[in-house]
Amino acid sequence: MKKSKKNKFLLLLLPLLATWITNSVAAQEDSVVSKELVKLKYFNDNNSVQFLMLEHSLKTGKKIEPLKNKVFQIYLDSIKAEDLLAKVTTDNTGKAKAFLPPSLKATWEANAVHKFIAVAEGQEEPAMEVEITKAKIKIDTVAGSESKSVAVEVMKFENGEWVPAPEVEMKIGIARHGGILSAGDEEIYTTDSSGIATVEFKKDSLPGDAKGNIILVAKVEDNDLFGNMRVEKTVSWGVAVKAD
Repeated sequence: MKKSKKNKFLLLLLPLLATWITNSVAAQEDSVVSKELVKLKYFNDNNSVQFLMLEHSLKTGKKIEPLKNKVFQIYLDSIKAEDLLAKVTTDNTGKAKAFLPPSLKATWEANAVHKFIAVAEGQEEPAMEVEITKAKIKIDTVAGSESKSVAVEVMKFENGEWVPAPEVEMKIGIARHGGILSAGDEEIYTTDSSGIATVEFKKDSLPGDAKGNIILVAKVEDNDLFGNMRVEKTVSWGVAVKAD
């Protein structure tokens, strides 16, 4: 008899427990705060093309959703009409690219350090700022009697002249399937006090094009001072491959 009453009590309690759980989950979902995120990154491609990549997204809990058709003005050093670098609109991936225009070439060359400022349309305060120091990257080859090496030099602009940039981490290797296959045994290499990182080339058997050409790449990613830099060089260090 006692067991029957206990079962009836549990049956009455279950609906109340289910309702409480449902309400708790709904309350937690309602309490999750959504926040707009804006990222701004600087890129230097082969020391000849400078551009910025803006990313705009909405973060809700652990979910990140790209925001498209959002308009931003990007400025160089100050939020003034004459310093407007570009007006961009994010695409379906929430991204927008802006190139450094010829009209700001004099401003760019005048200083060693620059600040890029992104302002959302209709807003006055910056949504994101990033400061970079001007730098350049060079890749070359060193052919020895028994081995080959890849040498990468990073220089930064300081006090009106180019000086070595030490302690810069980068990937050095061969362009492969959209990525970089390391030229040596390590994934990351660091410049020394002279701004140079040298890697012994250990991928002699890699297939190249019909002439045996492969593309050497050095890539600096998200450096606190220099942003993102990439340089390439074509060399005939691969195995010639004939098309069927």
